[in-house]
Amino acid sequence: MLEGLLVSGGSYNYVWPYTEGREMGQSVEPLFKSVPEAALKDQHLYEYLALVDALRLGNQREVGLASDHLKSRMLAK
Repeated sequence: MLEGLLVSGGSYNYVWPYTEGREMGQSVEPLFKSVPEAALKDQHLYEYLALVDALRLGNQREVGLASDHLKSRMLAK
């Protein structure tokens, strides 16, 4: 969700463990066990959950960007 907005020294992404997943990266425990499969079925849900995980796991810059994106999405509804 924040891809392209952050510049890092590596390209190691956070991923939810999922047996049928195609991406590799640092495993992150999802909020619920059903998150990976549910997110595959709903792009908007994926985007919101990715932003929530950025708040949970990110550094100061990532948290700030995720917070701004969440606020703008929620206020636009």
